[in-house]
Amino acid sequence: MTVYADVLFLVNFSLDYVSLYITGRLLSAPMRTARLCAAAAIGAVYAVSALFFELPEALYIAVTLAVSAVMCLCAYKRGGAAFCIGAAVLHFSVGCALGGAMTAVYSLGAGYGDSLDGGGVPDAGVMAAVAAIAATAVAAGARIAARRRGIEKKRITVKTPYGEGSYDALCDSGNLLRDPVSCRAAVIISADAARAILPRELIDAAKSDDIARALDSCKPEDAARVRLLPVSNVYGRGMLVGYRPDCVSSDGREYDFILAISDKKDGFGGCDAIFPAEAARAPIFETIVKGERHDP
Repeated sequence: MTVYADVLFLVNFSLDYVSLYITGRLLSAPMRTARLCAAAAIGAVYAVSALFFELPEALYIAVTLAVSAVMCLCAYKRGGAAFCIGAAVLHFSVGCALGGAMTAVYSLGAGYGDSLDGGGVPDAGVMAAVAAIAATAVAAGARIAARRRGIEKKRITVKTPYGEGSYDALCDSGNLLRDPVSCRAAVIISADAARAILPRELIDAAKSDDIARALDSCKPEDAARVRLLPVSNVYGRGMLVGYRPDCVSSDGREYDFILAISDKKDGFGGCDAIFPAEAARAPIFETIVKGERHDP
């Protein structure tokens, strides 16, 4: 049987892209098209290279899982050995499921042998149909699951001495970030969205590898409002720059929150900020707009 390397590359690239997308949706991992394409290319190159080597079945599965781990690390940029191993196993399983689905489609048609065009290349139309159905099913399932988890969004207004801005914020009960000194809850806001209401020095500090040194350039009046917030998330452990705004308000209520500035561009669910859902429901974190604010 004649196998064309370029066609094999394109077929595997397409399937790997879809399987990486499905895996990312199942894991609720942040995804970018460029990273998914790079990871899919790694898988496609491996598939072509495998034609030139004969490995025992057990070793072949082990190598394939290792390549899957590299692909997942490239696609999702989430740290931790446990995540990489789990994502690799899930990606491998999704790939097997997609392959099985295609085989079933071929078998239900004119027959597997008749569904191959000139030399063992799967029909592109069938491949695209199965991939599209699988991706659509996962996307729909993710939306339904999100609704069942009660995910909601808020429109918040943030006032600082530098201006006022309105943002869409994802209400997330997983946002447990607090100022370790005052115990105030934090609204996590992307650095790009915060440019309009915060000084440039603070945005630069949030994106710097040496936050403490970068904060030395802040004005004295800004330094009095700055907080350093230790954070632990899927990206690992680190520090976020916090800032005490004049107020954060939503739905006619004012909240005594800290702004935590994140330089990440993903993980906001399509919003500009992440609102601490549990803290917002607790009266201790909340003052009515007419009420008086007290610092601890």
